[in-house]
Amino acid sequence: MKKNSYIFSTIITLALILGSLSFCEREAKKKPSIINTFSMNDFESVVQSVDKFYIDKKTNKNRAYTDAAVYTLLSLPHPLYLMPESYFKERAKYENPEDMIPVKETFKITASDKYILVDPDYKKLEELRKTKLSKNENKKLSDEEVKKLIEKDKLRKSVITAKWEETRFSKKDFDKIIAFVEQNLSKYKEPAMPNLALEIEEGIEPSEEEKKKDFTINDAFLAAANGYLSSLDPHSNVFLREAWEESMAKINDSSFEGIGAILSGGGTREVVIENPLEGSPALNAGVRSGDVILAVDKVSIASLNLDKVVKKIKGKKGTQVVLTIKRKGQTGNTDIPIIRDTITIKNLTHRLLKEDPQVGYIKLTGFVKPENESPIDTQIAKAIRDLEREAGKNGSQLKALVFDLRNNAGGYLDLAIDITDLFIDKGLMIVSTKVPDRSPEEAFSRDKKYTDLPLVVLVNAKSASASEIVASAIQHHGRGLLLGERTFGKATVQKLMPLPDNQEFLLKITNSRYYSPSGRTIQVVGVQPDIEISEEADGSFPFRYREEDMWNHLPEIPSTSSIKSKFNIQAIKDYVKKNGTATTYLKEHTNDQIRPDYMLIRSLDFVNAMVETNKK
Repeated sequence: MKKNSYIFSTIITLALILGSLSFCEREAKKKPSIINTFSMNDFESVVQSVDKFYIDKKTNKNRAYTDAAVYTLLSLPHPLYLMPESYFKERAKYENPEDMIPVKETFKITASDKYILVDPDYKKLEELRKTKLSKNENKKLSDEEVKKLIEKDKLRKSVITAKWEETRFSKKDFDKIIAFVEQNLSKYKEPAMPNLALEIEEGIEPSEEEKKKDFTINDAFLAAANGYLSSLDPHSNVFLREAWEESMAKINDSSFEGIGAILSGGGTREVVIENPLEGSPALNAGVRSGDVILAVDKVSIASLNLDKVVKKIKGKKGTQVVLTIKRKGQTGNTDIPIIRDTITIKNLTHRLLKEDPQVGYIKLTGFVKPENESPIDTQIAKAIRDLEREAGKNGSQLKALVFDLRNNAGGYLDLAIDITDLFIDKGLMIVSTKVPDRSPEEAFSRDKKYTDLPLVVLVNAKSASASEIVASAIQHHGRGLLLGERTFGKATVQKLMPLPDNQEFLLKITNSRYYSPSGRTIQVVGVQPDIEISEEADGSFPFRYREEDMWNHLPEIPSTSSIKSKFNIQAIKDYVKKNGTATTYLKEHTNDQIRPDYMLIRSLDFVNAMVETNKK
């Protein structure tokens, strides 16, 4: 297996740890500290790289140039929309009236064009946005409503795609759009909604870097390149090397200054404290799971997006922030002053579970290569030794390991192989990658498994790519019991390489698929756990956003093979039904300051069941 292969998943998480954005959000929001040098020649270099490296050699060039043109116009500080004229005339059929963009004017570059440029009425758009927020404040959509919105959006996009095919948009048209932008750049350089763009109306000062940043034609070229790549699949893109390196550094063990709490919501929904972190300033100040934040430093956060709330709350160590919270079961609101501190985040954590000190718990948040530290697989091996030693000090021994891959979006392919190697016997297949018209490359376990301890792997809808490789291999060989919910379903491999002739940028491009040891690709379908366990308080399985919901994803490849668990699942379930204690435990801890980890607590019953049924 080639060591320079990469797997990466662009999953956008709803929860943030205060002061630290998720990887995808950092990558998207990162403001370059160097001048953008991306040129039209670099755009052409991207096109040539697609022809050379992309997994599908029959890409739709017209579609790619269409998306390149669309992205170019949307990248302007005063964004313009590009639409097929035939779709614009019929858009009321496919868009809700309240969601349709108010139009200031439409125009063509040349009279014969079958497409139009749309200049929105941004003043009216801002008024509509505020009205909509005030009407829908704190409204939470049901699973069915979310699914219907996604399906309707897919229908709208498929109609637009079909309309674009009718226009026969080509490279000649793309060149015309680029020429238009170059000639009219000064006209569209002022932000259409300056207050919204710089967050001035929220009382948040833009950084000096943001103030100085001036949109140039290079930004348009970069947007065009990402538009071209987006027509292929959701995981190919081009970005500043500096942004990648900083993001990778922050995914590794890192620290930030804030209060240490996980939030969700924002926008039209309440901002909720999902959990204060162990030992954090938020926890010590009395913040509880389920608290609703109403104001920060006495200023309302109603209708603010989550990232803006985070910016208001985080700050320098030793400074104070006051959260006004609403708490279930209490009348009135409460002001909680919190002194900010340094919060340390670890990519790999381990501990004995307090609910059962004979069970070791290892949590991995990303498959990354730490700088100036031992490899992740070596760190995991050391964590297992530490857990065994700690259990011994308590006069007992480990009876099982829980390996937590929930919310792990993936990373380096070779790390997934090395980590799986710790748990399965020498010579067993871990994964294979296939490029069209080439023989598959197969990876096998090279060493004797590091531990024989019974193993449980936790996964959820945000476990993707490298996480899915580890989970599927462990499941296939019967080495561990998979618990949780179906994984994300990303089984494509991206090649990461410097952009030819411009080393300041990196190109990430899909060049192969990976297959589990069973010969199945889990693209779209994901990995199904041996036993489904909910992470919700009520035990439900609400809608989760997965690969199948992404636009332009590579399709599923149907397989005749099926996964049959190597464990006696019925015996395990019967044991839990008779001896399980999770339900009682969770009822007793419903009002804890830190919300119980519902999936983990429920999983402990199945850990014990697996251990006991294996003895028989």
